[in-house]
Amino acid sequence: MFINMSRVQQIIDKLSTISAEQGELTRLAFSPEDQIAHNYVVELCQGHNLQIRYDEIGNLFIRKSGTEDHLPVVAFGSHIDSVVNAGKFDGPLGSIGGLEILLQLCEQNIHTRHPLELIIFTCEESSRFNYATLGSKVMSGIANQQKLSHLRDKQGNGLQQALTNIGLDFNKIDQAKRQANEFKCFVELHIEQGPRLENEQKTIGVVTGIAAPIRCIVNIQGQADHSGATAMHYRHDALLGGAELALTVEQAAIDAGHSTVATVGNLTAKPGVMNVVPGYCELLVDIRGIHTGARQSVFTALKQQIEIISKKRGLQIELQLISTDNPILLPDNMIENISRASQELGYSFEMMPSGAGHDAMHMATLCPTGMIFVPSHKGISHNPLEFTEWKDVEAGIKVLQKVVLEQAEVVG
Repeated sequence: MFINMSRVQQIIDKLSTISAEQGELTRLAFSPEDQIAHNYVVELCQGHNLQIRYDEIGNLFIRKSGTEDHLPVVAFGSHIDSVVNAGKFDGPLGSIGGLEILLQLCEQNIHTRHPLELIIFTCEESSRFNYATLGSKVMSGIANQQKLSHLRDKQGNGLQQALTNIGLDFNKIDQAKRQANEFKCFVELHIEQGPRLENEQKTIGVVTGIAAPIRCIVNIQGQADHSGATAMHYRHDALLGGAELALTVEQAAIDAGHSTVATVGNLTAKPGVMNVVPGYCELLVDIRGIHTGARQSVFTALKQQIEIISKKRGLQIELQLISTDNPILLPDNMIENISRASQELGYSFEMMPSGAGHDAMHMATLCPTGMIFVPSHKGISHNPLEFTEWKDVEAGIKVLQKVVLEQAEVVG
């Protein structure tokens, strides 16, 4: 079936200009720019036989009815919010690729037994609330109103305020939970965000499992003192305590093995001037892996080192656990479906895990779920240099299209 690649490219390029910052792509969840982007996608559906709705957390659903519309939906999608200073393919590839499939079905008057549902998940990125895949977590019942009440962005605004700003009621978000029997399957198309496919010269990545993060914040309270008048052995330097913990996280991930990775994504010290010993420090920690034991060993090492450094340096250290997501192994039938579709379309493919978390990992708790990767140049992502060849974008959409139509069963 035909894919209108000029339309796909035009839409992805247009989305890349909807940003809070001129000259870069920054489109945080629930922001005015995020709403503009959602409205743009909805406008593209006008004139087509598609139903549009939002749920109580802000996930966008674009549905094409099936000839037997009571059957479970074949769902697919991704997200369109971004990190700060992002690339243009992470999220929009799967969202707009899915939209193109629906538009083609409408334009070519092709029908399926099962209804189709494109889901554009809200707040997939953690950039606003230090909490990732929010929309799919609520939809799958992994997160609820109570668990999300503590979320705050860097301006101190809570999720409740963010939802109010776009006309949603925080007290109703638990109503967004979906039931497993509503879905036949879910498939997500995404850029790899790593160099493996490019290095192996493969076009399609067939994802076998999805690593999941433990995310936490470390708050360190020391004592701010004059940098010249305070002897070294009298100091309670919060920044140096944070630096030690950052190195602990790195070494623990190396020791854990099983491709476990850990990152201190930000270290903030206050008051942040040259002539004052830092009295406060905050670390944002992300620990990921498919092997739960190895991942947990890094978190345990962090907790143990917090006790040691707290006593050694006279610091008060608080560890705040933000989220613990479960790694997911994807089902064999979906892996085989994607592999077969890639082979029949003539694309080389690689079986591989995903080191990054995705909405698919939560959809996998509801229904059989598959994931398709296409190459990322030099493995760069979450960066303006993020790049995927348009021919690879087309290949990914064609594989997604074939899988979706096989699952939904074309009629007539």
